Amino acid sequence: MNTNIYRIDKSLGKYCTFRLNDISHTDICGIVNNFGINQYYDGLFEASIYRDGKLSDIELNGWTFSSHFKGSYHEPGSFCETSFEIECIDPNHNELKIYSTPHDIYFSEEKVLIKYLEMINIYSYFENADIALKFNYLSRSIEEGNCGGRGRTVMRITYGDILDMIIFFKNFYRNLGEDNDSLFLNEIKETVNGAIDGLKKRVNLDKIE
Repeated sequence: MNTNIYRIDKSLGKYCTFRLNDISHTDICGIVNNFGINQYYDGLFEASIYRDGKLSDIELNGWTFSSHFKGSYHEPGSFCETSFEIECIDPNHNELKIYSTPHDIYFSEEKVLIKYLEMINIYSYFENADIALKFNYLSRSIEEGNCGGRGRTVMRITYGDILDMIIFFKNFYRNLGEDNDSLFLNEIKETVNGAIDGLKKRVNLDKIE
């Protein structure tokens, strides 16, 4: 097992990481334990987010997110993927798990730390667990349509379900004010547009020429 420590900063709206030898007591830091890969190039990792040298739940906009998460990855060959789950509690005290998206990306310790923080910031802007899970389903439906994998084995979403979610989040986006977080607004827009493209592609593939 390899263990590495990173300081995590935010500049111009984006996260960046820097290697450290020890946990900083004045910054946000991440520790990644990488357990390596097996003979099939599958690997496991776990990570923790420290703030001011302490490991505690992360509270954002009424949401509570775990500061610890675990995941898996597959090193490039015929495919690559990185996947983890976010355990959290919404403002109404409902517990839920959110799957990371996209999962068809190269694994790096820095990327998983940054992706985790980006995702908890985005999902903290949703009102409750129902809307957050619906958005997560829509995000994962894009992956299911493009490359199968985890989404195809976990989800059972029909074209009608995807269309309903697209319409829901198009209206959701229109009702958001321009003063909302730009990363949040962009994530909604890109996910809706990606789902529309994916749905068109999948429906076209099913047509008889």
